[in-house]
Amino acid sequence: MVQLQDKPPALTPDDWALICQLLEAKQRELLSEIRHTDKRTFRDALHERLQQVDNLMKRVSATGAPD
Repeated sequence: MVQLQDKPPALTPDDWALICQLLEAKQRELLSEIRHTDKRTFRDALHERLQQVDNLMKRVSATGAPD
């Protein structure tokens, strides 16, 4: 598990761009899983995770600068 530090790590714009790409990939993956699941409780959990990813994407700009 990732350990939280007192201050955020210094990331380059390329690092932030990669984070954005990874979040977008996870968003697509979750949308696909939601479409293909039959279990309501699992679908609800996937929707919650998708909301987390969407919120994080809003906080991270395409240039890599956090809001």
